[in-house]
This record gives sequence, structure tokens and C-alpha cells, in this order.
Amino acid sequence: MTTDAAPDRRATRDRRPVAHRFHRRFTAVVLVLVVVAALAAVVGSQQGPRLRSVAYDATDLVTRPAQRVILTANQAVQRVAPEDVQVRPAAPHTVTSSGNTVAIEFTGPLAYDRDYTVTVRDVRAPGQPATADLSTTIRTGSTDVLAIVHDEGGDRIERRSLDAGGTRTVYRGKGIVEFARLARSLVVLSDVDGGSAIDVVPLAGGVQDDATPVEHIQMPSARGTAKALHAADDGSSFGFVYADTSSGRSEDVGLYVVDLTGTHLPEPVGPDGEAQAGATPLSVSQWAYVPRTESALVRTGTDDLLLVDMGGRNDVVRLGSATYLHGFVGSGTTAVVETGTGIVRLDLTDGRRTALTAPAASTAAPYLGRIAPLTDDTYLRLVGDVRTDGTLAARIVRVDGDRASRLPVTVPEDASVTAVCPSPNGQFVAVAERSADSVLVSVVDARSGALEASLAGEAIDWCGALPSGDEVG
Repeated sequence: MTTDAAPDRRATRDRRPVAHRFHRRFTAVVLVLVVVAALAAVVGSQQGPRLRSVAYDATDLVTRPAQRVILTANQAVQRVAPEDVQVRPAAPHTVTSSGNTVAIEFTGPLAYDRDYTVTVRDVRAPGQPATADLSTTIRTGSTDVLAIVHDEGGDRIERRSLDAGGTRTVYRGKGIVEFARLARSLVVLSDVDGGSAIDVVPLAGGVQDDATPVEHIQMPSARGTAKALHAADDGSSFGFVYADTSSGRSEDVGLYVVDLTGTHLPEPVGPDGEAQAGATPLSVSQWAYVPRTESALVRTGTDDLLLVDMGGRNDVVRLGSATYLHGFVGSGTTAVVETGTGIVRLDLTDGRRTALTAPAASTAAPYLGRIAPLTDDTYLRLVGDVRTDGTLAARIVRVDGDRASRLPVTVPEDASVTAVCPSPNGQFVAVAERSADSVLVSVVDARSGALEASLAGEAIDWCGALPSGDEVG
């Protein structure tokens, strides 16, 4: 018995040092961690918070309002006041903070291809005396313009980037008439054998993706004509005005919508604003999607003004009447419309109308064209004088509040201006010109008129934000 018990006592004695060593090491590790944490707390209290990461979307910052730059610190911070945040170059913004993040939300789109320095001053962690500045430099995205080119080589859609020279072919086809951008594709409207066809062209790297087939949209009838193509900013739907000509005459003329989250089939939008098969399509004189929404502003054939939810989730909103739709202010909540008594800014959220300031220099011409809004108080307008031969000597006027001045853009005497279309952030404007033997798109600075780029094409994508319809005169 004694012999059998001896090994157990030796095993117990052998295990004791191992357990003691483990406890000593564990205790040492805990002590080290406590010391490190204490030192970190001391250092943090002496140095203040540090910037850990920055998050933003360079493209959205130049195309959409209410975009944010989010600064994340290495520890929680006390509430940051708006006056503690500085943005250079200056840009209107609001500030919110929570936990270890500070969010700077910009009121409107920023300028293209520009460095902005964001500094949050005197940031303090709760309960700590030390303060520190969180500072970062962000760079916004650039932009490009797309246009249709018709020449001996066929029809194609060309891309001209403003931060690089030359053009790039995005898509080639036959009879291209109109197009609209979606999120990752183009909707292309073409004339085919006396009728219209619509294709959804997938893109990869900014050009047609040959690895993915083109989607051919089934048209509402065997033969018909489409025009006034527009797409929602989020790419969820697009619409057009269609006339069924399969009987030899135009029938069921009006607005149709294609829901790309559903059947991908064109549905007529009825007078009640609901899209459904068999409905009598809403008659349209002008229409366009309201920027950054799935709603459309429609001027009917009887000059009624309607706000239509193309997704069918909300009832149609009646906004009185209008004789012309000029365009939208960049925020998307305001439209510039013409009535029988003048031109007004229409608040699409409550229907309130306020007179648009029109200095004498912006109306002192026989020809008064479309207004291209840039901000709530700034817009461009094409005006002109009639020459003795009946042609129009056109010029572009810029209105800033109650001041009007000519935008120094030279239009050749043998050319006419067919469109003036602002970029999504209002920094540039595309001026489309047509002469007897050529077409040209010039991209100029909306403030100085300086030429940024040019492209031998027509039907610019920036014009897709403007309501389709005949030019005013």
C-alpha cells in the first residue's frame, strides 16, 4: 500500500511548481496590462484624442447635397460645437458628434477635384483636461460629360472627362436619339425602322460591359415612337413619353414608366399618378424626375402641374398650373416654373411660390430662353437679339441675386445655342451649339465662362436633369 501511494505524492509535488508558475505569469501579465492601461490613460489625458480614421464618398460629395465626412477618434469625445469645426475652402455645413465620431454634413455639393481641409479644434475626451485638434484633408471627385456623336463612323456615346484630355467611346449603336444614366448602366433610346427601341446597356469601368448582355426593353406596342427619356437618380426606374403608332395613327400618347426593381416592362402612368397596365397614359407637355427622388414633376397637356411618385407609393400631388418648366435648383426641393403672371420658385414640399428675381439686364432682349438654376439665388439664362436676316444673336446672362452680367462665352455668328445645362453641382455648364455643318458641346466655368473642355457632340447627359419640352421664346 505504501509503495502504491508514493507516486501520487510525487505527482502532486511535480504539479505544484507548474501551477505556481502559471499563476505568477498570469499575475504578471495582468499587472503589465494594468500598467499599460494606466500609462495610456495618463498619455491620453496629456495629449487628448487622436484621429483614427476618415470616411467619405468623393463622388457623392460633388453630385449630391447633404453628404458627410465622418472623423473617428481613438476614444470617445465630448460634444463638438459647430463653431469648433473649420472647413477650408469654406463650404456651408452642419456638425453632429456621438461617441468617438464627428460628422460634418455639407449643405450642397462641393467643387470638383479639389482639396478641402477639415479641422475640429479643441477636441476633449470626457473627464480629461487635455485637448487636441483633429484635422484631415479630403479630395473630391472629378466629373465628365457624355454626348451623342453622329458621323461617318456611325452613332456612339462619347465620354469627355474634365480632368483628362481626349474622349472615350462608351457605347456604339444605330439611330441613337437620347440616353440617360442609371447607376451602372445607360438607357439608350434609338430610332429603328420607323419606330423606337430602348436598350439598357450595362457598363464596366465607364464603358459598355461586353461580358454582360444588353437588355432590350419590350415596348408598349408593336410599333410606336418614344421621346423625353429620363431616369431616376437612384437608377430604380426610368420613364418616357410614348405614342402607339401600330394602327397608323398616334394613340395612347402619354407617360410610361419602367420599374427596374420589378417587371422591367413599360407601364402607363394614369391621370391619378398610378402606373398600371391598361391605364390611359397621362398627357405630358414637359416632365422630368425631381433630382435625388423617384418622383416626377409633370406639366400636362392642359398645363396642370403634378408631382407624381413613379414608384406608386404616394398619391399624386397637384401643384396648380404652369406654362413652362425651366428646371430644378440643385437641392431638388425647388423648381423654377413659369406661370401666366411671371416666373417663380416653387417649393415642392409645400407648394409655396416666390417670385424669381429678374434684373432688367436679364430680361432686356426680344428672345428669352430657358433658365438654368445654379442655386436658390443664382441662375443662367439664354437671351438674344434678332438679326436683320432673322437669325438669333444669343448670349448667356448670369444672375446673382439682383445683379445680372453677361457670361463671357463666345457663340459663333453662324451657330445657335440649343441647350445650356449645369453640372450636378452647378460649378460648370455645358453649352450645346449647332451650325449648318457641325455640333459642339463646350463645358465652361459657370462663374467665369472659362473653357474647361469641348466635345463634338449633342444631347448632353447633364441636360437630362432639365424637364423635356420645347424651348421657350
